Amino acid sequence: MTIMPVADLPAARADGLHVLTAWGRGFAQWWLSGLRDAVPARWRAWAEGEARPVVTLRRDGDSVTCRLASAGGAAEIRIPFPHFNAAALHGWLIEQGVSREAVTVAPVITRELFFLRELSVPKAAFGALPRILEQDILRRTPFQLPDIWHAATAVGAESDGVVPMCHWIIRRDRAEAALSELGLASRDIDCLAVTDAGGEAVSVITFRAVSDEDPAWAQRAVRLLAVAALGAVLLGLVVFEWRQASVAAALETALIEARQSVQSGRDGMDPAARLFAMKAETGVLAVWDELSRILPDHTFLTETRIADGTVTLSGFSADAAGLVRTIDRSPLFSGATLTSAITTDANERKDRFSILFKLRGARAARPAARSRTAP
Repeated sequence: MTIMPVADLPAARADGLHVLTAWGRGFAQWWLSGLRDAVPARWRAWAEGEARPVVTLRRDGDSVTCRLASAGGAAEIRIPFPHFNAAALHGWLIEQGVSREAVTVAPVITRELFFLRELSVPKAAFGALPRILEQDILRRTPFQLPDIWHAATAVGAESDGVVPMCHWIIRRDRAEAALSELGLASRDIDCLAVTDAGGEAVSVITFRAVSDEDPAWAQRAVRLLAVAALGAVLLGLVVFEWRQASVAAALETALIEARQSVQSGRDGMDPAARLFAMKAETGVLAVWDELSRILPDHTFLTETRIADGTVTLSGFSADAAGLVRTIDRSPLFSGATLTSAITTDANERKDRFSILFKLRGARAARPAARSRTAP
């Protein structure tokens, strides 16, 4: 039987903290209800473990019958009414090896004290059921919330997403009077129970003092989730450290290979090959020697730049236009072009020129060699 606990022992309060607390409780109940539906039955049975022991109290003439039902079995005692009270109940529970805090105390009272209402509640509305019931009481019954205890229990199977329920309502003064006949007060109990058609005690109103406590399966689920989260964090740290170590090892290997490659580039070439490469490349001295041979006597240079297999010349000449053809005829040079217009210098009485050409068979780029020649 599903019980929707909406009873509250203290008087209802309307302050913001109470509203927030009630909302949190409703959300927790909705979440746990959804979790129950999502978890397979076998897993849920394993997680729930042993059910919380229940003590039912009945008035039988001049005595009170106390029955303890737990996973380990049932125990029963009849205590004369004049000697029965909360202390006597606690003493008997200690004799049974349980404490008062570990059991649910459910006094059985007559059904005639309750006002019953039949409801059909969509399963999707279970999370908001306490608030719905409170609004229903205020609008459709003569009761005031501070004067009653109430709760809803499922009385049939779900059909098309709708669950038939029974709304139990009892005035507090009537409940207190029934409890006093057992020598108890509301602070001594956890819920109210009635007798069903088979004579078994069935809890119908559970107070929030009990419903707030997490059930055993929820506590185990929380513990399992905590352990899983801790394991995930530790696993993440291990994977992170392993990944960092792998990256560091890969970088170290790459650096070693790079050093070896550089060393091979410097020392791997044999002397003959290195000498052949040096001979195959046109040097600065060879360029100067060739320029001295082909340039006419009426030409002198003010700037010479050799970089990346390209030579740039600037200077003065009596026949600047003819220098392009002269340089192109050299076996070391090719692609001679003027980089700027030829202008006549009044002081030198010669043409100022700037010519760019390439070295034949030039290889890789080399650092620029630059020189200036004073006019």
